[in-house]
Amino acid sequence: MNKKIIILAIAALMVSSIAFTLEPGPTDHRMMRHAGYRIMMAEKNLLPARMLLKFKDEIGLTDEQVAKIGKMQDAYQEAAIKKQADVKVQELKLNSYLKEDKVDRGKMEKMIRAIAQMRTDSQIDHINYLLDLKDVLTPEQVKKIDELKKDRMHKRMDKRRHKRAPRGDLK
Repeated sequence: MNKKIIILAIAALMVSSIAFTLEPGPTDHRMMRHAGYRIMMAEKNLLPARMLLKFKDEIGLTDEQVAKIGKMQDAYQEAAIKKQADVKVQELKLNSYLKEDKVDRGKMEKMIRAIAQMRTDSQIDHINYLLDLKDVLTPEQVKKIDELKKDRMHKRMDKRRHKRAPRGDLK
Protein backbone atom coordinates (compact mmCIF):
# COMPACT_ATOMS: atom_id res chain seq x y z
CA MET A 1 0.00 0.00 0.00
CA ASN A 2 2.80 2.41 0.93
CA LYS A 3 4.59 1.65 -2.33
CA LYS A 4 1.48 2.57 -4.30
CA ILE A 5 1.16 5.87 -2.45
CA ILE A 6 4.81 6.70 -3.01
CA ILE A 7 4.60 5.80 -6.71
CA LEU A 8 1.44 7.86 -7.15
CA ALA A 9 3.02 10.80 -5.31
CA ILE A 10 6.09 10.66 -7.53
CA ALA A 11 3.94 10.34 -10.63
CA ALA A 12 1.79 13.29 -9.52
CA LEU A 13 4.93 15.38 -8.98
CA MET A 14 6.22 14.45 -12.42
CA VAL A 15 2.92 15.26 -14.09
CA SER A 16 2.59 18.56 -12.25
CA SER A 17 6.15 19.50 -13.21
CA ILE A 18 5.39 18.72 -16.84
CA ALA A 19 2.17 20.74 -16.69
CA PHE A 20 3.98 23.58 -14.94
CA THR A 21 6.59 23.79 -17.68
CA LEU A 22 3.94 23.94 -20.37
CA GLU A 23 2.10 27.05 -19.30
CA PRO A 24 4.32 29.63 -17.64
CA GLY A 25 2.75 32.37 -15.59
CA PRO A 26 3.56 36.04 -16.06
CA THR A 27 6.30 35.95 -13.42
CA ASP A 28 7.66 32.53 -14.29
CA HIS A 29 11.46 32.22 -14.29
CA ARG A 30 11.29 30.47 -17.65
CA MET A 31 10.24 33.77 -19.21
CA MET A 32 13.52 35.30 -18.08
CA ARG A 33 15.48 32.37 -19.49
CA HIS A 34 13.50 32.70 -22.72
CA ALA A 35 14.34 36.41 -22.87
CA GLY A 36 18.01 35.57 -22.33
CA TYR A 37 17.80 32.98 -25.09
CA ARG A 38 16.29 35.54 -27.48
CA ILE A 39 19.02 38.04 -26.63
CA MET A 40 21.71 35.43 -27.22
CA MET A 41 20.17 34.47 -30.57
CA ALA A 42 19.94 38.14 -31.59
CA GLU A 43 23.59 38.66 -30.68
CA LYS A 44 24.45 35.87 -33.13
CA ASN A 45 22.17 37.51 -35.74
CA LEU A 46 19.79 34.57 -35.51
CA LEU A 47 16.64 36.62 -35.79
CA PRO A 48 13.13 35.34 -36.39
CA ALA A 49 11.52 36.03 -39.74
CA ARG A 50 9.12 38.62 -38.31
CA MET A 51 12.07 40.75 -37.17
CA LEU A 52 13.83 40.46 -40.52
CA LEU A 53 10.65 41.37 -42.35
CA LYS A 54 9.95 44.27 -39.97
CA PHE A 55 13.29 45.85 -40.88
CA LYS A 56 13.37 44.73 -44.51
CA ASP A 57 13.83 48.26 -45.85
CA GLU A 58 16.54 49.18 -43.35
CA ILE A 59 18.61 46.08 -44.11
CA GLY A 60 17.83 46.11 -47.82
CA LEU A 61 16.05 42.81 -48.36
CA THR A 62 15.20 42.09 -51.98
CA ASP A 63 11.72 41.02 -53.04
CA GLU A 64 13.05 37.50 -53.57
CA GLN A 65 14.50 37.41 -50.06
CA VAL A 66 11.23 38.69 -48.58
CA ALA A 67 9.29 35.98 -50.44
CA LYS A 68 11.73 33.26 -49.39
CA ILE A 69 11.72 34.37 -45.74
CA GLY A 70 7.92 34.47 -45.76
CA LYS A 71 7.72 30.93 -47.12
CA MET A 72 10.26 29.70 -44.59
CA GLN A 73 8.31 31.36 -41.79
CA ASP A 74 5.03 29.76 -42.87
CA ALA A 75 6.61 26.31 -43.22
CA TYR A 76 8.33 26.55 -39.83
CA GLN A 77 5.20 27.77 -38.05
CA GLU A 78 3.12 24.97 -39.54
CA ALA A 79 5.64 22.32 -38.49
CA ALA A 80 6.07 23.86 -35.02
CA ILE A 81 2.32 23.93 -34.40
CA LYS A 82 2.04 20.26 -35.41
CA LYS A 83 4.92 19.30 -33.13
CA GLN A 84 3.49 21.25 -30.21
CA ALA A 85 0.17 19.48 -30.72
CA ASP A 86 1.94 16.11 -30.79
CA VAL A 87 3.68 16.94 -27.51
CA LYS A 88 0.37 17.93 -25.91
CA VAL A 89 -1.25 14.68 -27.10
CA GLN A 90 1.60 12.62 -25.64
CA GLU A 91 1.36 14.52 -22.36
CA LEU A 92 -2.37 13.81 -22.21
CA LYS A 93 -1.65 10.12 -22.81
CA LEU A 94 0.93 10.18 -20.03
CA ASN A 95 -1.50 11.88 -17.66
CA SER A 96 -4.17 9.28 -18.46
CA TYR A 97 -1.71 6.46 -17.99
CA LEU A 98 -0.59 7.77 -14.62
CA LYS A 99 -4.19 7.74 -13.39
CA GLU A 100 -4.35 3.97 -13.83
CA ASP A 101 -4.20 1.74 -10.76
CA LYS A 102 -1.08 -0.07 -11.89
CA VAL A 103 1.70 2.04 -13.41
CA ASP A 104 4.59 0.33 -15.16
CA ARG A 105 7.64 2.43 -14.37
CA GLY A 106 9.42 1.38 -17.54
CA LYS A 107 6.48 2.40 -19.71
CA MET A 108 6.12 5.67 -17.79
CA GLU A 109 9.81 6.43 -18.27
CA LYS A 110 9.62 5.71 -22.00
CA MET A 111 6.64 8.04 -22.35
CA ILE A 112 8.42 10.86 -20.50
CA ARG A 113 11.62 10.35 -22.50
CA ALA A 114 9.64 10.41 -25.74
CA ILE A 115 8.07 13.75 -24.74
CA ALA A 116 11.48 15.14 -23.80
CA GLN A 117 12.89 13.98 -27.15
CA MET A 118 10.06 15.71 -29.00
CA ARG A 119 10.85 18.95 -27.17
CA THR A 120 14.55 18.59 -27.95
CA ASP A 121 13.75 18.00 -31.62
CA SER A 122 11.59 21.14 -31.63
CA GLN A 123 14.44 23.20 -30.19
CA ILE A 124 16.85 21.84 -32.79
CA ASP A 125 14.34 22.61 -35.53
CA HIS A 126 14.01 26.17 -34.23
CA ILE A 127 17.72 26.84 -34.24
CA ASN A 128 18.07 25.27 -37.71
CA TYR A 129 15.27 27.55 -38.89
CA LEU A 130 17.08 30.62 -37.52
CA LEU A 131 20.32 29.50 -39.16
CA ASP A 132 18.50 28.97 -42.45
CA LEU A 133 17.05 32.48 -42.21
CA LYS A 134 20.51 33.91 -41.60
CA ASP A 135 21.80 32.05 -44.68
CA VAL A 136 19.32 34.02 -46.82
CA LEU A 137 21.06 37.27 -45.85
CA THR A 138 24.13 38.72 -47.52
CA PRO A 139 27.17 39.68 -45.38
CA GLU A 140 26.28 43.34 -45.97
CA GLN A 141 22.78 42.79 -44.63
CA VAL A 142 24.19 41.10 -41.53
CA LYS A 143 26.40 44.16 -40.98
CA LYS A 144 23.35 46.42 -41.32
CA ILE A 145 21.55 44.32 -38.71
CA ASP A 146 24.53 44.79 -36.37
CA GLU A 147 24.38 48.55 -36.93
CA LEU A 148 20.62 48.62 -36.33
CA LYS A 149 21.03 46.67 -33.08
CA LYS A 150 23.73 49.06 -31.85
CA ASP A 151 21.65 52.10 -32.81
CA ARG A 152 18.53 50.73 -31.11
CA MET A 153 20.53 49.85 -27.99
CA HIS A 154 21.93 53.39 -27.78
CA LYS A 155 18.44 54.85 -28.19
CA ARG A 156 17.09 52.63 -25.40
CA MET A 157 19.96 53.62 -23.12
CA ASP A 158 19.39 57.32 -23.84
CA LYS A 159 15.69 56.92 -23.17
CA ARG A 160 16.41 55.29 -19.81
CA ARG A 161 18.78 58.07 -18.85
CA HIS A 162 16.19 60.73 -19.64
CA LYS A 163 13.46 58.93 -17.68
CA ARG A 164 15.44 59.08 -14.45
CA ALA A 165 14.44 61.77 -12.03
CA PRO A 166 16.87 64.68 -11.74
CA ARG A 167 19.17 64.32 -8.78
CA GLY A 168 18.58 67.75 -7.35
CA ASP A 169 17.77 68.61 -3.77
CA LEU A 170 15.97 65.88 -1.91
CA LYS A 171 14.49 67.74 1.05
